[in-house]
Amino acid sequence: MTTLTTAYRPAQIWLHWITVFGVIFQIAFHDAIVAVIDARQAGQTPTDSDMTSAMVHVSVGSIILLAVIARLYLRWRYGAPGHAAGTSAAQAMVANIMHKALYGLLFAMVVTGMLTWNDIAPLGDVHSGLNMALFFAALAHGFAAIFNQFVRKDGTLARMMPMLRKG
Repeated sequence: MTTLTTAYRPAQIWLHWITVFGVIFQIAFHDAIVAVIDARQAGQTPTDSDMTSAMVHVSVGSIILLAVIARLYLRWRYGAPGHAAGTSAAQAMVANIMHKALYGLLFAMVVTGMLTWNDIAPLGDVHSGLNMALFFAALAHGFAAIFNQFVRKDGTLARMMPMLRKG
């Protein structure tokens, strides 16, 4: 059902930034959920403040999941802009792989987090490893967007930041 489009829809842009800030929040404030899981595994009762913070972590993770599902639906329904003019086939291939990797990592993070939180499978170490992979993939994605916007001057970042668009 994907159609050819020249710009992201506002909902796609909002969901992108909700995901970005959600991931940053999760990375910055994950200590409490680790403390709760460690306490549970040791047969101890987690502190109330750790439990509250852990519930916030779980809630933000759920928001990220919903945002990613909505983004994928909108991408399927309305498409996404093609690569900027001047993008080589190799660059386009790397960008496509990176986007798929980011979506896959986001889903894998949520699934391993849910399985660990609900004591279905002890995947905390896998979740932590995926966290590092997501961090570096997101960092590379961000640097590529900045490079394309300000060095190649192809408008890539302006697609997700309308305030950078000219005219």
